[in-house]
Amino acid sequence: MRPILITISILLFSSLVFSSEKKQGNITYANGAKYKGELKDGMPKSLPPEISQSFVMLNLSSIEDQYFIDMATDAESKMASLKAKTLLIIYPLGEFVSNRPPIGFKGNTNFRGATHKVVLTESEINNINENVSNFLAKASCTDYQYKRRYINETDWRLRNGGASQSQSPICNDIRIIMISIDPDRKKPRERDNLSYVFYHEVYHSFQHDLTYNCRGPNDLWVIEAAASYFARYSVAMSNGASHKMFVNGLLDFALWHANNLGTKLEDPGVAEKGLGALRLMIGKGWLEESRVLDGSLFHDCARVKEFSDSDSKIQYLKDHWYKIENNNGNFEFNLSNGKGPSQNETIKTVNYDTNLMELCREHIAHGWKSYVKINKKEFHSKGYLFAVVGEDGRCEHGFGPTQKHAFNDCTHWKKKNNIIGTCELYARGEEVVWRGMNGK
Repeated sequence: MRPILITISILLFSSLVFSSEKKQGNITYANGAKYKGELKDGMPKSLPPEISQSFVMLNLSSIEDQYFIDMATDAESKMASLKAKTLLIIYPLGEFVSNRPPIGFKGNTNFRGATHKVVLTESEINNINENVSNFLAKASCTDYQYKRRYINETDWRLRNGGASQSQSPICNDIRIIMISIDPDRKKPRERDNLSYVFYHEVYHSFQHDLTYNCRGPNDLWVIEAAASYFARYSVAMSNGASHKMFVNGLLDFALWHANNLGTKLEDPGVAEKGLGALRLMIGKGWLEESRVLDGSLFHDCARVKEFSDSDSKIQYLKDHWYKIENNNGNFEFNLSNGKGPSQNETIKTVNYDTNLMELCREHIAHGWKSYVKINKKEFHSKGYLFAVVGEDGRCEHGFGPTQKHAFNDCTHWKKKNNIIGTCELYARGEEVVWRGMNGK
C-alpha cells in the first residue's frame, strides 16, 4: 500500500539529455541551475562530510544524522573487507501522488519509482547535484559523459518527486545510495522498516563484484536476497532478538511471499523469496551464514561460481525453498511431505489473552483516524482492521476492504518490521470486535 522504488543495484544508463557548459568556473545543469565554485577536471571539487571509513553522507531529511551514522558504522563493522567509498543521499518527499513514475522525462531512464509532492527547495536540489558531481569526480572507471548523464537523471528525479531506495555501483570502489524519506517513513512505527531499507542498500555497497564482468544466471535473487538477509539480521539484532527468533521471522516472511507471490525465484518479491533459498542452503550446510553476513560471498565472483544452474544443489533450492510449515508459530522446513505452500490458507485466530490493548493502545489510536477515513472513502464503511503485538512489545496494524486483505496487510508490515506475533482482527467497519476489548 505504500509504494516505493525497489531497484536492482546494477544500473545501466542509456543516453540522457544533459546540457553543460563551463564558463569562468561555472557548471550549468540541465534545468539551468548553475554551480559556481572551484572545479577539478570540469567537476565541483568539494566533498560532503565523511561519517565512517566507507561513507560520506548528505542528509537533508528531518531525521537526525546519528541514526544513519550508527547503522552505517554497524554495517561496516560486520564486513570482511572494505573496498568502496559510498555517497549516501537522504532526501525528503511530500505526500504520495501516484504509483507511476513522474512524467515528462525526455530520454531513457531506469527510474521506476512512485511520485510524491516535491518539498526540496531549489538550493537543496542544487546542493545534491553538486555533491553528486563532487563525488563522481573521483570515479576513474567511467567517463565525463556518463557522469553528466547520471547527474541529469538525479536532477530530474529530485525535481519531479521521485521516490528512491537504490544503490548504484558506479565503479567497484565508487557507489552512490539514494534513499527518500516520505511522511510515512518519518513516523516512529516505520523506523524499523527504514532501518531495513538502509541496511539493505548499504550492504549492496559492500558487494565487491557488482560489475559487468561478473554475471551469472542467478544473480538477481542471490544479490537481492543476501542484502535482505543482512538487513533483517541487523534489524533483528539491534532490537535484541535471538538468532532463533531472527530465523523464525525470516521463514515466516519467506512463506508469506511464497503463498502470495508464487514460488519462482523472480520478481515480484525476489529478495524476500530468495531469503528462503539462502536459509535452506545454510541449513543444509552448503553455505556458511557468516559469508553472507560479512559480504565475502561477493568477493572475486564467488557467488557466480557457487550458484550455477549446473549444480544440482541450486536446482534443489529452487524446488524446495518454499516448503516451510507453521507449527504454532514456529516456522521450519518440512522437506518430507512434498507439499508446496497453501494458496488458500485460512486466517487463523489466536487466544485473546494477549496484551494487545495494553501495549498497543497508543499505536492503534494513532492509526484509527486514518483507517476510518479510508474505510469510508474507499471501503464503503465495510473495511477491516487487524493489529499485532510482538514478543518484544512493538505493534503493527493493517487494513483493507476484506478480512483477508486486511490480515495480509497487517502481516506484511509485521514481517517488514521483524515483529514476532499473530495479527488479530481488531475492527470490522468502525466497530471494535477484538474480544479483549469488548468481552465477546
